[in-house]
Amino acid sequence: MCKKPCLSNYSVYKLKGKKVFVRADLNDPINEKGELIGDMRIRATLPTIGYLVGAGAKVIVASHMGRPKNKETKYSLCNVKKYLSKNSPFRVHFVPSWGDEVKDILKLLRDGEVLLLQNLRFHPGEMSNDEEFAKFLASLADIYIFEAFGAAHRKHASIVSVPKFLPSMLGFLTEKEINTINRLIEQAKKPFLFILGGKKVSDKIKLFERLLEKAQTICIGGAMACTFFKAMGYEVGQSFYEKDAITTANAIMKKAEQNGCKIFLPEDVMVAKTISENTETRYVSRKDIPPDMHVVDIGPKTFETYKKEINSANTILWNGPMGIYEIPKFSWGSKSIAMAIAMSKGIKICGGGDTAEVLNSSNLISHFDHVSTGGGAFLKFLEGCQLPALEAISDIE
Repeated sequence: MCKKPCLSNYSVYKLKGKKVFVRADLNDPINEKGELIGDMRIRATLPTIGYLVGAGAKVIVASHMGRPKNKETKYSLCNVKKYLSKNSPFRVHFVPSWGDEVKDILKLLRDGEVLLLQNLRFHPGEMSNDEEFAKFLASLADIYIFEAFGAAHRKHASIVSVPKFLPSMLGFLTEKEINTINRLIEQAKKPFLFILGGKKVSDKIKLFERLLEKAQTICIGGAMACTFFKAMGYEVGQSFYEKDAITTANAIMKKAEQNGCKIFLPEDVMVAKTISENTETRYVSRKDIPPDMHVVDIGPKTFETYKKEINSANTILWNGPMGIYEIPKFSWGSKSIAMAIAMSKGIKICGGGDTAEVLNSSNLISHFDHVSTGGGAFLKFLEGCQLPALEAISDIE
């Protein structure tokens, strides 16, 4: 279980009138106008904010949004403020810029109200982990709560430096993320099935190494399947693959065999002339990928094989889509896998931003036992890596 101080163990009576800085992750998808087109991470943070509001704290919420280069308007958190005002009972104030205005508005904040700060990445001190900026943020509050699990692998000022200057603890969401992933690794009910998609084998070597020791079955999809196809001697046409990772793919398959872990690769795939919605597609065997076409999704035979493994598993962990799901024509495999997992009897856990988007777009999030708000942080924690955000908060003595 979590060894860090947690809000769940902190006396509610000590919160009234306190200024509480919540480092949240409100980095949900937006369109070109900056309008939210997803709200999974915001919704996941609401229980912590609501608890603090109910306890009579003055709640200061800070988050990043996207990767702004020049304070682009679309990355402003003003639309998050609109969302919170519309979809929560909280009284929410918003500071549109960094500077003296922050402290001026904070002076007017009443117990049980929320002050949402502007995008942290609009300030140059955030990503550079500037200590003076961290001190400024810390000066706003009496207590620090880390609730941005999706950013826990970042060494940014609001994540690793603010805790140096304030009593610090984890929020409800981050505590749940840690406990769920730890239980998954240490106490997974067998058979344990790991479904892995995405682009690069090289990004997930450590994850393979750890889960080859834990899982009984691994089903692979996404572009990384093409690297395994090359390792097996098959051609992949115009598809992306990692030439430098072919040896790694061979080693993974060999290690799986030694460990008694079954690895399934797509038997058939959808191929396309171009990576676009209006293109010619067809299903082919993995042995017959045309030289002028791209692999863009798994095929129906592969889905049926994977579905059988899903239905026989007691624990299912899914990370990474099965194809280029962003293009509707290539999303069938990912959505079908999502539905099959949702309908299965096993414990169902999903992690990764792209995978969560598949569930969100299919309205299947509620059918999973846990959908992690973390992408890179989720993978790093699964690998057994230390996350900077957690290292910044002292263990319970």
